[in-house]
Amino acid sequence: MSNKWANAAPRGMLEARPLTREAFAAFGDAIIPGDQSRRVNDGRAMRHDGVARLAHDVRAVEPVFALYAVSASLKPFAIDLLERHPLASQIFVPMRVAEPYLVVVAPSGSDGEPAVDRAEAFAAPPDVGVHYASGVWHMPMAAFGADALFAMWMWEAGGGRDTEERRLPVALRVEGW
Repeated sequence: MSNKWANAAPRGMLEARPLTREAFAAFGDAIIPGDQSRRVNDGRAMRHDGVARLAHDVRAVEPVFALYAVSASLKPFAIDLLERHPLASQIFVPMRVAEPYLVVVAPSGSDGEPAVDRAEAFAAPPDVGVHYASGVWHMPMAAFGADALFAMWMWEAGGGRDTEERRLPVALRVEGW
């Protein structure tokens, strides 16, 4: 890994807290029903608008919808890889998830690399989705207790510009979830 990590002071242990709109706002959106709602489908459904603020760079022209089949991981879980999507925000919505899943995010430092010393961890309930704002460093999806299935949506430009990954020099561990 490059010397950009040499001065980083990563906290090796993070405390997970519940994923709520307010707690996650600096990194994106918790996808849960909101206050902006209206009856649709002949009154049989409630449509909740404004649950995520989607964004993408003009270079990201291809809307992509994919399914992520995630193999179950064991706890405790070491996070040694973060990724970000500099051209678009990204949404994950649980379709089949047995128990809370882990969301770990970090802002960018002044050099654009993950500020792991300011990383935060969240325990997301199996019925709550997550929307990562453009450029937010986050761990790849992980499932616990059983294999899981997530729907993913984002805009892509192609040619390797959509995802940046960084291996952490010291793995992060999460407790309290």
